Amino acid sequence: MPSIITVGAFDSGNVADVTKILQEFDGEVASELPQLRRRQVFSYSDLYVHMQDWDVADPDEAYRIISTDPRCTRLNERLSTYFGDHAATEDWDGPVDRPTAERFYLWPAERLDDLEQAYSAVIVNTQRQEHIPEAARLFAESDATDIPQKMGTLRRQIYLWRGIYLHIQDFAVANSMEAISEVWTEGDPRFLQLVDDLTEIIPPYDPQSNSLATRFYHWAAEVPA
Repeated sequence: MPSIITVGAFDSGNVADVTKILQEFDGEVASELPQLRRRQVFSYSDLYVHMQDWDVADPDEAYRIISTDPRCTRLNERLSTYFGDHAATEDWDGPVDRPTAERFYLWPAERLDDLEQAYSAVIVNTQRQEHIPEAARLFAESDATDIPQKMGTLRRQIYLWRGIYLHIQDFAVANSMEAISEVWTEGDPRFLQLVDDLTEIIPPYDPQSNSLATRFYHWAAEVPA
């Protein structure tokens, strides 16, 4: 079940207007799009992160629906008033013509059951494309241990868009950040080493803030009883 992630410029003062537009669409139209399973929108610094989970085999199929279905294109037109373009970071070494963020890491590989009931956390930093192999290696080594289980992580996805790094974790509980904080408090040397290693290649996007985005909108499809 792929996620389609779009990123761009955003003024957090427009949260109420964007929420109203999405509530209208998801309340009236989303049920007519059976492949759409969940929508979440986050804000961070001067950015928005729009995450859509689709029950399709190929992310290209989901993007085709988003970009060609008249109902979706009308939604995109309404959101374009508030969701702007965002230039690449100064040291970005990759393409700037991709319309959505590119996922370069997924754990685990199998489908996530009960996606509609999961809770997501999004971490925003910066990254150069050349560091994709190293970042993926570090997470693969960590995810092969019991650290994800200790955190309660159900799924991890990592995306890159114009130098913006997005680390998305799905959890079974709403207080997911408490579980992450416990690993910090316990001082698990494996986790602390992972953080140190990642800091070398994934610096902060906003040094004046922590890296956690704020979710301001959520919609999920109803699951048949």
